[in-house]
Amino acid sequence: MKTFVQYGAGNIGRGFIGEIFSNANYNILFIDVNMEVVNALNNQQSYPISIVSNKGTKEIIVNNVSGINGIDTENVAIAIANCSLMATAVGVNVLPKIVPNLIAGFRKRIEIGNQKPLNIIICENLIDADKLLYKLITEQLNEKEKEIFNKQVGLVEASIGRMVPIMTEEMKKENILRVCVESYCELPIDKDAFKGEIPRVPHLFPFSPFQFYIKRKLYIHNMGHALTAYLGNLIGCEYIWQAIENPTIKIIVQRAMTESAIALSKKYNIPLQSILEHIEDLLLRFSNIALGDTTQRVGKDIKRKLSANDRFVGAIKMCERQNIAPIYISIGIAAGLFFENIIENGIDQTLHNLCDIKEDKYIKPYYEQLEKEKNHITLLKMAETLKENEFKIKKII
Repeated sequence: MKTFVQYGAGNIGRGFIGEIFSNANYNILFIDVNMEVVNALNNQQSYPISIVSNKGTKEIIVNNVSGINGIDTENVAIAIANCSLMATAVGVNVLPKIVPNLIAGFRKRIEIGNQKPLNIIICENLIDADKLLYKLITEQLNEKEKEIFNKQVGLVEASIGRMVPIMTEEMKKENILRVCVESYCELPIDKDAFKGEIPRVPHLFPFSPFQFYIKRKLYIHNMGHALTAYLGNLIGCEYIWQAIENPTIKIIVQRAMTESAIALSKKYNIPLQSILEHIEDLLLRFSNIALGDTTQRVGKDIKRKLSANDRFVGAIKMCERQNIAPIYISIGIAAGLFFENIIENGIDQTLHNLCDIKEDKYIKPYYEQLEKEKNHITLLKMAETLKENEFKIKKII
């Protein structure tokens, strides 16, 4: 049985990646610095996943698992040196911290004469994560090592679509390894980035051009999810499912995601209908009560989520390049500015400094309206009027 090294034994590592590759008959070796989790993996050699939906809960067991302390560089290096396939799911901010161990593993491969390809599936919520990781690694390699790295190591971006909430003690049900997840279980990966043969693994979907999947995840899924959180927060919704059950919020979120969908369809020549069907599926998944996903969890880290290349501003820029007015997406930034107190020196300066938006047509009017009253129906009417005016202008032009 082959070994799959999973760097990061958190909710995505255990609740998504571990399940996929365990079902494909890999031994799963988790690397993590949480010794309580590592010890439990080694003691139990399996863990439960609860697949939850509004229809009920199904439990599955992930077998053939073990763990390594992420501080134990020697054993981490040995594991990486001897595997052919691994993944990271540590979080964007932690990714640079695991680079020394990745380099140690790569050098150990050279030392033991392992010349087989090593593919690292990067399961981080970040556009161009492969480019970032490549830079972080290769800037510490000499020319000979860099030549070998370029020939043998594939840095493979992935699009993480499965929703996994933060686990409460009640969800764990006396097992620290338990993870609650939704039933959605597809892992699109960058087909062009693989070195050597791509393994045939159920639920693993190699695709090219992969930027379509990366942007679909960020500009439709992540953007729509955060927009739901910010609009729900305005009216005191604790949970995502409560927010998306509000008919006005649902319309705004659906139309915002549709703006991104039209832009993606035009940019990548992908049939629009297939993307709209994905949006319908997402809206249904947002309404999953059993996930217990909160508006606070989904909306947190507001400065990153409103930054220049993230889910809202990135989607706005993409729409504008495709000559699509980002009217409903802009509501997300306006609502997000009320999620935390991040306004500095007025709305215009905040949009410039935080979002890199120098000329704004839609966000400020929404923001000013929300200052008066947090009324989603008013927001929707404003958006419909703006959309109608844009259509008239384009018709005249």
